[in-house]
Amino acid sequence: MANKNWHEQSSKKQRFWQVHIRAWERSGFSQNEYCRRNHLKSTQLRYWKKKLAKSPKDPLKFVPVSVRGNEQQANFDGGDSGLSIIFDNEIQVRLNNDFNHSTLAKLVAILGEQL
Repeated sequence: MANKNWHEQSSKKQRFWQVHIRAWERSGFSQNEYCRRNHLKSTQLRYWKKKLAKSPKDPLKFVPVSVRGNEQQANFDGGDSGLSIIFDNEIQVRLNNDFNHSTLAKLVAILGEQL
């Protein structure tokens, strides 16, 4: 159990720094200025920037899913398919029966970069 907790904390820390590194890159500020404005240590930003540059990007992974019955049957004329995609328990995307596959692929790619 302790190992799982450590891994979760490590993943959260990595995501935290990934978000800040992307934000810093878009900000136009120097590393020191960005850190000052966001109450971060510039030494930590440099450390994580270097560390994350060395580590390979996490590939998308398949995760187990559970299928729950729905009392209402899906409407097959373009209505709700009953399918949802949930990202890190934060973002939920519900799909209609006539969803566009390429648009969904673009959305998943964008959300994958943000999480």
